[in-house]
Amino acid sequence: MSSDSTVYGTTAPISFPGIVSGIDYNAIISKLTQLSLAPTTLLNAQIATLNNANSELIKISNLLSSVQNALGNLSNPDLFSTYQANSGDSSVLTATGIPGVTATPGLYTIDSVKAATNTSILSSASAGHSITDTITSGTYAGQASNTVPLAYSYARVVPSNGASGSGSVTVDGVSISYNVDSQSLNSILHNITTQVDTNADAGFLATLVNGVVDFTSSDQQISLGSNQDQGNLLSVLQLSNAQLINSGASGSITGTANVGGINPDSDFNSGDGAGFVTPVTAGTFTINGVKINVSTSQNLTDILNAINSSTAGVTAVFNSVTGQIQLTNANSGPQSIVLGAGADTSNFLTAAGLKGPGATTTVGQQSAITVQNPDGTSSTYYNNSNTVSNAVPGLSISISGNTTSAFTLDVTQNTTLLVSTLQAFVSTYNTAVNEINTATAPPIVLAIQPGTNSTAQSVPGGVLWGNSDVGSIVSEFENIVGGFLGTDSKYNSLAQAGLLLSSTFTTVQATSIDQQGGPNSSPVQNQTVQGADGTLAPLNVSAFLQAYASNPNAVQNLIIGASSLTNQLGEYLATVTGSPTLLNAGPVGNVPRVSLMQNFESGNTDTITNLEQQVSQITDEANQQATSLRDGFVASESAIAGLQAEQQELASVFGFSTTSSSSGSGA
Repeated sequence: MSSDSTVYGTTAPISFPGIVSGIDYNAIISKLTQLSLAPTTLLNAQIATLNNANSELIKISNLLSSVQNALGNLSNPDLFSTYQANSGDSSVLTATGIPGVTATPGLYTIDSVKAATNTSILSSASAGHSITDTITSGTYAGQASNTVPLAYSYARVVPSNGASGSGSVTVDGVSISYNVDSQSLNSILHNITTQVDTNADAGFLATLVNGVVDFTSSDQQISLGSNQDQGNLLSVLQLSNAQLINSGASGSITGTANVGGINPDSDFNSGDGAGFVTPVTAGTFTINGVKINVSTSQNLTDILNAINSSTAGVTAVFNSVTGQIQLTNANSGPQSIVLGAGADTSNFLTAAGLKGPGATTTVGQQSAITVQNPDGTSSTYYNNSNTVSNAVPGLSISISGNTTSAFTLDVTQNTTLLVSTLQAFVSTYNTAVNEINTATAPPIVLAIQPGTNSTAQSVPGGVLWGNSDVGSIVSEFENIVGGFLGTDSKYNSLAQAGLLLSSTFTTVQATSIDQQGGPNSSPVQNQTVQGADGTLAPLNVSAFLQAYASNPNAVQNLIIGASSLTNQLGEYLATVTGSPTLLNAGPVGNVPRVSLMQNFESGNTDTITNLEQQVSQITDEANQQATSLRDGFVASESAIAGLQAEQQELASVFGFSTTSSSSGSGA
């Protein structure tokens, strides 16, 4: 007799069962116990099935909650009041619908558009030293800046000789060497004139007029620079960004600004005071009520960065071409930029030329849109901003340019978001219905005729097969989405607006079989059949838009009205999931004390508990039986061993063999 390795009962098993009697007691106990435990196999299978059913119920409940969320998204009335506009001149004006605000579709004529501008202040050009100013301090004090070594002059851009230590610049193909540490601007310009005149262009002349450099040629066109140049002379002379004019056999180029001026990268306490005519002092200054700190160890770039990172509401830039500072209001329209306050301790605003003589303020302008009225007159709408919402009702207009040429603005209802939200609902709804259908599907078995070589084929049913209440959810869905909705006599069903229940569905069905059991045997397979399974067909967008255009209010009432899809389906789902459906207008549905899904799950859980108790009871009884049997076997084994020992003792006393005595008595 074979023995199971599992030990049943609580008494320790005999290590060598049957050593006295020759009987394998453990094998006997194991077999009897297995027979006692046999009913638990079916009970545990039932428990596993119920646990799987509960897992499926939770999954379906979550999917139904997703349908409730999709209904909430669909109930937003803004979906039905969204508009779009196509501008005839998008380079100056574009428009979008304002969510939740009703617009009047139609073709609007825009006569003219003017964009709003920002108030700005441009610093005085005389705030920085001219290259011809007299040096006020240091070794060259009292000398004109254009007559001292260029590196020590009032040049706005810091001069450099380049990596070679000696600079060079190419003009008309002639390379001219220079040294900014020893040569003045006048000297360098003289050398350029002489060498170009001698070697290439007899009509060439480099001059300095009121601090601005000018190159002219009466004999040939001018060319500037080469890839062999060293240093930054063209930038210092303000020629890098200047317009070169060549015509026929002559040419000219004039610097964009004075060679001198404010150096944005030199500290305020540098030898030339960073080029400021009035040295900048430390302290604070104020823009629009916001204080900005100044230290003489900073430079102009540092201060402009501090302004831009503050809450002053302006943008500060340095124009490297003109050498001027510009402050521009962040907001458009005729809003002021307030410079300075009584508590200011730094003179930065006046030293930089932003306050006082020479500073130029350009007041911002309002935007203006002129729209033709239905009666042929026109109305002009003004705004400080370039985003206007009062010119065409329901539209937010963005202005980006100016025009006096009329163009049209075509306003239509925007159904894109409405359609996509409705399609999202259909997808979520179908996912839930398909899951319920799969979970409640019946098993399919195809019996094979006797005498064939084929084996029976089957498809197991869903884990909730037999639960008609869960299946009834789909039936109720069909009644709602396929029934009467809304209040309009013409549009009183979703089908009239392009949303229909599916008319075919796929199911597993038994089919013919190769009676010889050959490779063509396929007794079960997916088949498309006529009928409804509760799912919705894909939204017929064309039919929906046609119905919506014909009667938008009626179609809206189908979806979000008092007797609408969102209300009726939302109310029913609340009883199924146990949570209210949260629509835009508020929650709908009376939540029961125990929802349908919770009731199913609780019933299964109670049954599982009962079955587990039965398993536990049977197991305990089987173990008790095993313990009792083992105790009895151990006792009998001990008794037999005692009798054998007593027999052996008697044999030794009377001197006879137990074997021979037994034989003799038998004779």
